[in-house]
Amino acid sequence: MNPDDHVCLCFRVSQRKLVNFMERERPRVASQLSECLGAGTGCQWCVPFLRKLHAQWERGEVPQLTVAPAEYAARRSQYRSSGIRSEPATGEIDPSAPVDVAVETESQYHSGRASMPGRTDPSQPIRVPLTQLRRGQRAIVDCSELTDLPEGDRCLLHAMGMHHECEVRVCRPGTPCIVQIDNTRLGISGDVARKIFVTPIADSPGSSGAPETRA
Repeated sequence: MNPDDHVCLCFRVSQRKLVNFMERERPRVASQLSECLGAGTGCQWCVPFLRKLHAQWERGEVPQLTVAPAEYAARRSQYRSSGIRSEPATGEIDPSAPVDVAVETESQYHSGRASMPGRTDPSQPIRVPLTQLRRGQRAIVDCSELTDLPEGDRCLLHAMGMHHECEVRVCRPGTPCIVQIDNTRLGISGDVARKIFVTPIADSPGSSGAPETRA
């Protein structure tokens, strides 16, 4: 990996940014790397690799991942498709191990030109833009789909409590779209809300077949 390749693909956090964060903030434990633009809080594929970088830094070594970016992205796609991590918790990747998905470059992944495993499988959860939910409907947020948002917007949403697999309830659809996370209500512009993908909770108010409630 080169310094500007992304370790956290969900939030586009590069190896360089992580190293600079460690030099500046001196994190005592690897989990504190999540404070660097939300690294590791999306699909969590990169968590073992964050631990490896932190361990290298603690030993006084130059933090460096030796895996090729295309191989790294392919393994992540396989992990997201199956939910099973074949790599050890040390953050090492065996290049001889089989990959069940086509290798995609990082630019293909972010532009949507590469196929995303599991998207055509009817057993997989359906993801829709936040703007498609009705008043009172609840859903689970998929932060791994926030890559189209500017970095500042992603960091702000994360700071306000919108993390991977958190539950949101639509208080008012439209622009701004007002949602509730725990006890906090957020007003989100239509442009941003259209880029936030969620999995609707089938039995929530406002879902198909259920009466719409007023917040």
